[in-house]
Amino acid sequence: MKITIVGSGHGGSAAAAAMAQAGHEVSMLKLSNRPDQHFEKLKETKEIKLEGIEGNGTYQLANVTNNPAAAIPEADIILIYYVSNYHENLAKALAPYLHAEQTVYICPGYLGSLLFKREMERIGRIQEAPLFVEGETLPYSCRITSPGAVTIYSKNYGHPIAALPANRIEEACRILEPVLDNPIPRDHIVEVALHNPNLIMHTVGIAMNAAYIENSNGTFSMYTEGFTPSIWKVANELDCEKMAVLRKIGSSPLSYIDEFKVRTFTDPEKYSEKEAFAIYADSVSDLHTDKVENRYITEDVPMGLGLLYSLGRELGVPTPVANSIMTLSGIMTDSDYYKQARTVKSLGFKDASELMNEVGNKEDKIFLQTARQK
Repeated sequence: MKITIVGSGHGGSAAAAAMAQAGHEVSMLKLSNRPDQHFEKLKETKEIKLEGIEGNGTYQLANVTNNPAAAIPEADIILIYYVSNYHENLAKALAPYLHAEQTVYICPGYLGSLLFKREMERIGRIQEAPLFVEGETLPYSCRITSPGAVTIYSKNYGHPIAALPANRIEEACRILEPVLDNPIPRDHIVEVALHNPNLIMHTVGIAMNAAYIENSNGTFSMYTEGFTPSIWKVANELDCEKMAVLRKIGSSPLSYIDEFKVRTFTDPEKYSEKEAFAIYADSVSDLHTDKVENRYITEDVPMGLGLLYSLGRELGVPTPVANSIMTLSGIMTDSDYYKQARTVKSLGFKDASELMNEVGNKEDKIFLQTARQK
């Protein structure tokens, strides 16, 4: 297939290498003009070097460009592996070139497909809207290791996804199976957004270890060092808030660790919670964090916790842990994550019921309307 990957960072580069390795015709699109040695190397050679658990090799890329017109219209599948804070800008840049024969996979989603749909409506092309699909988290734990090269440290084997519109989920799974291997259908994109593990693990893992990070000289390994028994208590309480919001909208929530095992292992029931997390932590032990103000905070706090906080407020579900981490993270990074948050209102809806009417099914609508009346 013809696949365009939007984003030349760690996740986009790993996906480009893996998709090229699998024999797909892969193009890469970078929308910013910020200097980037890695991207310039890819642009020069049209090759990407892959290392790590998926094998070693150098693979050809069909196109590497900053021009959406050169990468979007001919693609069968568009994989958006971009920091979700910029979804609105991405939608404006890509919407003129999208069409109904395409599938656009946004990961992490955090309801970003609603911004794309709104932009298609704004420019009068809603009849040409592609099938939008959202995922929870990137397929690989990976890093760009040198210009033109990427290393994959671990791989997700299960990929929970949801479609917009929700009733096209079977089609979405069929189309994305050659790319994701094992897509797992979920009811709607809110369910996928709140099951994103990063709104729990990234935010707690960084915010609760700030002193350790700043004293580590860049050696802090979050998953092997950051989750002590006390920190797990915080993560579990935040997880309970997430599940309470999901129950309120009529979903069947999974705990962080249960959803983690579904994504990470082909045989998730084989491992206890402790064994499963230890295996993953060991696989990514070489990934180090050297500062508090990184994507784990600047993306997952406003986009993830902001969404959780907003839905909780709309539905009358308290989210004190989410609120606390948003507040503390904002103080530590001199940011107002409440203003930056992706919320029901910032997505263009007057309330949570209207949002669910857009993304869900009749049962969701009835439940939410009843909940608000109560």
